[in-house]
Amino acid sequence: MLRNLLSRVRRLLKPQVILPILLAVALLVFAFSLGDLHKVVERVGRLPIRVLWLSLAAAACYLACKATQLKLMLTQIDVRIPARPFWLAFAVGELTVTLPLGMFSQNWVLSASRRVHIGRSSAATVMMVLAEVAVVFLFLAVAGIPGHPDMRWTAVALLVAVGLLLLGLLLFEHRARALVVRLKHRWARRGADAGLEMLRGLRKLSTPVMLIVSIVLAAVYLGALTFAFWIIGRGMGVHHLDYLSAATIYMFSLAVILVGAGLFSQIGTVELLGMLAARAWGIDYTDGLALMLGFRIVWTGSIWLLCLPIVGLMWREIPRHARAPSADSGKKVSR
Repeated sequence: MLRNLLSRVRRLLKPQVILPILLAVALLVFAFSLGDLHKVVERVGRLPIRVLWLSLAAAACYLACKATQLKLMLTQIDVRIPARPFWLAFAVGELTVTLPLGMFSQNWVLSASRRVHIGRSSAATVMMVLAEVAVVFLFLAVAGIPGHPDMRWTAVALLVAVGLLLLGLLLFEHRARALVVRLKHRWARRGADAGLEMLRGLRKLSTPVMLIVSIVLAAVYLGALTFAFWIIGRGMGVHHLDYLSAATIYMFSLAVILVGAGLFSQIGTVELLGMLAARAWGIDYTDGLALMLGFRIVWTGSIWLLCLPIVGLMWREIPRHARAPSADSGKKVSR
């Protein structure tokens, strides 16, 4: 027992585990120091029950649209799986999305439960992120942030850069096939095969219809998220906050997460960025902390309330010895 405990402690002390945790704690402590945490905690306790129900409804809309988007993308890349393992993978992904690279946990579950090639299913995850990038930067390009006129042009430039990156990846697919054949080391070959599968999936997902549908669905579920952010902010006492301002504050925070900060830690980063962005609308740090922290608590609680029962009911879909049939052949797997 002692040996197992020491083994777990060693795993937790690895830099890739402990550093994101320490970063999140440091960012949260810094955010707390800017505002009056005692007042914020009091406001959380006084949140109206109506706000909590509306947030739960917004979370349900968010999850439904996002699940629809993922299901359409998996079908487009010839991955057809039964409802139970699909919902398990999706729910696990949503529960771990705030962790470093947590969005890819749904791909691990699909691989473990239905032997879906992790590279192929990762194409759907990457395209979902790109659809969010398109929505967020288009929004910021139109709305902007008061006192920061360069934000619109920065958003346009980053949107163009992401589009060129996607185009470059698609064009690189043919070249990548030749490079994979030359690799001799087993671990390098496996990693390259996964990358090549992802590129093939991205190519199938890059049709005009699929891109439009993905962006529209992303706009709808991000709209539900920002609606919850707005009503929670109002419930936390930030009464002068209008919907457009609330949406822009959260979209700015999400933009920084999507371009790379989310690889380290979303927890703490979103709160601090949101507080700084809220200052552009004259919201002081205490109100900004109430806005961001109140949303983090209520939204996370809503997502967990909806997703945890799914995981609890369907966890057995992951076989102990991983001998489930493959869904990579494009044939529908039935139970």
